[in-house]
Amino acid sequence: MNPTLLDTAWAKFIAAFFSLPNEISATGNDAVDRIIAQAEAAWFANPASPFALPVRASSWTYWYVICPDQDQQLWIRDLIQAYVGSWTNFSGQPVPEDSDLPLDQAVRTLIGSQGCSYRLLIPRDANAEARVRQGLVRMTRSLAARPYRRINLALPLGRLIGDFWDSCASGAEARTEEILNVLEKDHRLSRANKLFLRLQYLATFEHWDRLEQFEELSDLTRLDRPVMASDALARLAMARLPNTASLTDFVQTTSAYGCLLGSATMIRSAAGAQYYAYWSLSTGESAEVVAARLRESGWLDQANGRLDLAALLSVPDAVDRTPTGDPDLDELHLALDGGRLDAAIEVLGRATPSATLLPVLLELVTKTLSNRSIRLLQQWREQLVESDIQHIVSGQLTTSGYQVAIASEPLGETLKAAFAGGISATERARTTEGLRAQAVPRLMQAGVLREVVDVARPLSRSLDSSLLADLIDLLLDMERDLFLAAGDVPGIQGLRLTVIEAWALGDDSGDRHRATRLLDLVARTLTTGVSASVFDELVENLRAGWTAFLTDADLSLGLEMIEVLVATRPDAAVELPTFATQILSRVGPHNAHRINAVLLETAKLLASDFGLELAIPPQPDGQVTATISQVRPPKGYFVAIYSLVESAANRAAAIVRHWYPETRVEIFTDKVASTALRSAAKQADLLVIADRAAAHAATDALKKARGRKPIHYALGKGSASLVEAVLTGFEAVFGRKAP
Repeated sequence: MNPTLLDTAWAKFIAAFFSLPNEISATGNDAVDRIIAQAEAAWFANPASPFALPVRASSWTYWYVICPDQDQQLWIRDLIQAYVGSWTNFSGQPVPEDSDLPLDQAVRTLIGSQGCSYRLLIPRDANAEARVRQGLVRMTRSLAARPYRRINLALPLGRLIGDFWDSCASGAEARTEEILNVLEKDHRLSRANKLFLRLQYLATFEHWDRLEQFEELSDLTRLDRPVMASDALARLAMARLPNTASLTDFVQTTSAYGCLLGSATMIRSAAGAQYYAYWSLSTGESAEVVAARLRESGWLDQANGRLDLAALLSVPDAVDRTPTGDPDLDELHLALDGGRLDAAIEVLGRATPSATLLPVLLELVTKTLSNRSIRLLQQWREQLVESDIQHIVSGQLTTSGYQVAIASEPLGETLKAAFAGGISATERARTTEGLRAQAVPRLMQAGVLREVVDVARPLSRSLDSSLLADLIDLLLDMERDLFLAAGDVPGIQGLRLTVIEAWALGDDSGDRHRATRLLDLVARTLTTGVSASVFDELVENLRAGWTAFLTDADLSLGLEMIEVLVATRPDAAVELPTFATQILSRVGPHNAHRINAVLLETAKLLASDFGLELAIPPQPDGQVTATISQVRPPKGYFVAIYSLVESAANRAAAIVRHWYPETRVEIFTDKVASTALRSAAKQADLLVIADRAAAHAATDALKKARGRKPIHYALGKGSASLVEAVLTGFEAVFGRKAP
């Protein structure tokens, strides 16, 4: 915060507070001077601490206890009761936010909506006044010596990591980095895992220069990595490969990385599929065999996305991979040493089954979990004497046997078995974790996604609410991981609609975290495009499931859902007004005073879009809430808002213009890096980006053009989050306590 503005705000507050009706003067009284000095020290502390100031009015003595942070409210209430509660009329209630008393207004101007205050009336008794004064002075000293400590409860690590992946999938770069910063300080994560998450963040948002300059990059290339980390490195390598590249070019460009993806089951992106294909071809493998592997794994189209690679791959109708003769053990060792696991499986496919080579095959099975390796293992077990190989099989599959078992069965059948009656919670958790781990490689295979949808839909209708919540969370994870890896693959819309229906018809838990994830899922569903009939069915499902969220606390979520639906509604769709009315009609005179001003303005604009008028008492002309009135940008201050949800950006701009008529507000919705977009980034005094609703190329151009000037990011896709980001930007520039 600007120190000059902070000093000015404090001086104006003291002048206003120690003016009539307060009969106490701020000067000429040593005792009052000491109290003010203590209060000033508390206010300028970092973080600011509560303080107490006296008032004398109409022969009565009052004390104000002022909290700069509402989080301190209950803590200070208890301290007041402990120090002076028996000497005052203290009820434990803070000063009402709508109080129009001059001293209350002075306090509110200083602390804004972030703080609160208590007003204590002291009996007309000299002894009581002295006791209260002494008690509050002691309390203030105690607060200075032992400042308030926030209780930060550590979220479950799995939840934090899940939120990280959710943010990656939704394109929320600022939120992803925020979560990553938390994870990197978490003692529960190893240094290697923190490196992997940092790598994933940089790769997801294509910060290739930063990744190449990353000090630990050399460590990452040497570490034993999870498949997501290896695929992220493959994305970096492919980003630096010329658009038209020969095998020689590939080998020269990627010499530092080696065989990042030894099996097609380890691919997690289109770039990963291309790296796998290039590397396999560069080692002399047959183009037909490599293409057949990619086709079987579901990644051939992504690999062929590069024309130079498509020219190298050829796909005959069938590739003969029947075992013929003895294997070349030198070729096997060469493939294993190079990390080319699929190539090693191809060599063993030509071998006669033997107990000697069985351990090698078992290791390849556990590392790849590929259909080819599992089928080969089954063939070998049928031809070898079970008693001779049992000790080998049981010994090597001890720790990963359940993963192999899951990979060996149809995915839909495994999903059904995980939620069957009689299975223990421990076994269910273990199976669902295996399903999560194998989701992407399995769902990419032809027909498997359809199979999962066909199983999940009737399954969701047969489960009780506790098990249904677990199923929905699993399906949300599977959809997110598949989308993050391959985008809108054929069949993914069916999975999304199944999740929405399952949530709407069976999840009555009121879980806000799950509902927020569902909002992102709905946005992905609608951005891809749906027919009017599908849209109306989706809205009907949302309306049926929204009952638990018809509260003031969930208004923000409801408004954003409406805005996502409005922005993508087909012309012939008819059900949206009913859903919108269900949420908007709950705003009225009974709760308008406690609803955030930004949400209230957003609700008004949305209501007008649907021909509704909210029953909210009008404010006097020119009156704006205390939160907003504290910040006044200079005339002509330029605010630029970028979002692909044009309707939300227009509402946000309308709100900012209404509150700040002398501010220039422009919105931008370009999907590409236009000249106007770059110019706005350079010239804007304040730039706000809705990175959950933005084109990656345009966002990159904005950042580059912006240079070192700050950018403020909206937390969501809707109008309210854009306005909140604008206000946050104003506070950062002018100070939240600015007049």
